[in-house]
Amino acid sequence: MKRVNVKNLKERKSKEMRMKKIAQILVSAVFVLFFGIFEVSMAYLIDGNVSDWGINLSAASSKGYLDSHLPSGGLDIDYRKEDNADNGGGWQYVGPGWTYQNYFDAEAIYFDNDQTNAYIAIIQGLPITGGTASRNPWFYPGDIAIDVDGGSVFEYGLKVRGEDGLQQGYLYSVSSWKNVYYSQHNIANPWAISAGTKKGTVSFVYSTGEKSHYVMEAAIPLDLLGLDANTTHSLRIHWTQECGNDYLTLEADVNPVPEPATLLLLGSGLIVLAGIGRRTLIKF
Repeated sequence: MKRVNVKNLKERKSKEMRMKKIAQILVSAVFVLFFGIFEVSMAYLIDGNVSDWGINLSAASSKGYLDSHLPSGGLDIDYRKEDNADNGGGWQYVGPGWTYQNYFDAEAIYFDNDQTNAYIAIIQGLPITGGTASRNPWFYPGDIAIDVDGGSVFEYGLKVRGEDGLQQGYLYSVSSWKNVYYSQHNIANPWAISAGTKKGTVSFVYSTGEKSHYVMEAAIPLDLLGLDANTTHSLRIHWTQECGNDYLTLEADVNPVPEPATLLLLGSGLIVLAGIGRRTLIKF
């Protein structure tokens, strides 16, 4: 009768467990990497619907909703939220001024980027036609101001509304800005492009509104902003209305995004390693 070497058997089982763990780790890494490839290639749909940012405006029936329901998904979303008013009240303080119902509440700014584009979504209460506050003509929505070099000046601006009242979506290199109507609200400056050079047309939508919330959403090619996705860049995004009753400024980062081709190459290598690990385990 053949005698079993208990010590060798234990060592063999221990090696077998280690090989199984290595194979599991490699297979998991391949899954995570290829899921990452899908996510890197995922872009936001510029349609004024922020569900792809993880926000459901159809449920935003009261103030504070956007403060407690934060964006999700995406690659690395930066955000600033300040949901201080709703459509159920009259005059409400938002700072530095007041809003009538939800008209002048700047509620949230979201930012993300992929290898190609910078994505911006701004939620606020003003339709593109403007809103009244005991003034004729009405106060209008401002342009989106963007600072890309960490200075005190917003070098770029996205034109939101034309003289015809229609949405624009033109990116400008800005040489001067207009200030808000009320000088006591100068902390909200700037509000609109005064002069500059048109850099190009970008994908942009100003939504028709949902439960008194209006979305401005844009995809701006990074190269139009003099940026790229290979290194980290800091930037600021600012928005207010003509009156300057409320405003938001977001401090955000353009984060490096691996190119899909690089991820595929790494993924192929991991697949090979996983295959080797499995074959070694079978032979063993």
